[in-house]
Amino acid sequence: MQKKSENRVKPERVLLYTVIILTSIVMAFPLLFGLAGSISTIEDYVRTPWFPIPYTPTAQNYEIILSGGSDVLLWVRNTLIRAAWYITIPGAIGILGGYALSRLRFRGRDNVFLFLLSSMMMPGIVYMVPTFVMMARMPLAGGNDIFGQGGSGVINQWPALLITGLVNVYYIFMFRQTFATIPIDFEEAARVDGAGTLRCLWSVYLPMLKPVLTVLVIFQFVAIWNDYTWPLFVSTGNPKIWTLSLGFQYLALGGAQRKGLPGSITDYTFVFALATFAILPLIVLYMVMQRFFVEGVQGFAIKG
Repeated sequence: MQKKSENRVKPERVLLYTVIILTSIVMAFPLLFGLAGSISTIEDYVRTPWFPIPYTPTAQNYEIILSGGSDVLLWVRNTLIRAAWYITIPGAIGILGGYALSRLRFRGRDNVFLFLLSSMMMPGIVYMVPTFVMMARMPLAGGNDIFGQGGSGVINQWPALLITGLVNVYYIFMFRQTFATIPIDFEEAARVDGAGTLRCLWSVYLPMLKPVLTVLVIFQFVAIWNDYTWPLFVSTGNPKIWTLSLGFQYLALGGAQRKGLPGSITDYTFVFALATFAILPLIVLYMVMQRFFVEGVQGFAIKG
């Protein structure tokens, strides 16, 4: 009797799975819409605007993207350089800052932490114009004199894409909270064996931080991969340093013309192809990093 009761499907479980399935469909609908639209002709898209049905599937949109050849590869390379940079430097600063605010004892530590948290209350767009002015008035750069006058600073140059946002307060907060959950016994045991602070961070804490590092990699890669506004501000005049989002915006503006259509027409199918092409690496990254995330959580549970 007990086995029969255990095998019986419970109504609340059926309701739970129903909600999960419906939610998954709603979440996946935009992705499926874009994928179907990307392989549809303009005529098919206009015929069924509620959901594109590719009666005559075509890969023309992707052929146009790939025909960009060296330009697309250049945009991808530039974006990957920024992603690697903004994963490494803010990640290292986040680990060191989180360790200092969690493990080290010094006067004013809590006040420093509160000051950093208060900076998160301001939206990032508020800092954009002042930061742009700082880049344009960089002394002794881009024809500027010692007072930052007379030239363009580092606008339309690589430094403008690499020297802003290196200190991410959210990651400092995230690592600080993670360090607070790790027993200090691990570090004390390592110090008894003669390990210094950096050795403790590298050999003791870093393996335990794998889940948080996975979150950082995913967040930063997605943010940099999709970053459009700042590259638009500081690199529009130099196509050699365009990122993928900026380059794809340039392609999207001329999608209809590349098909021999009037430039006044907005080719949504080509835009869907650009979006699908851009989102595929993010999906692959998440699928790969999800496995490491689960392994990291299990490993930490065993060590803890």
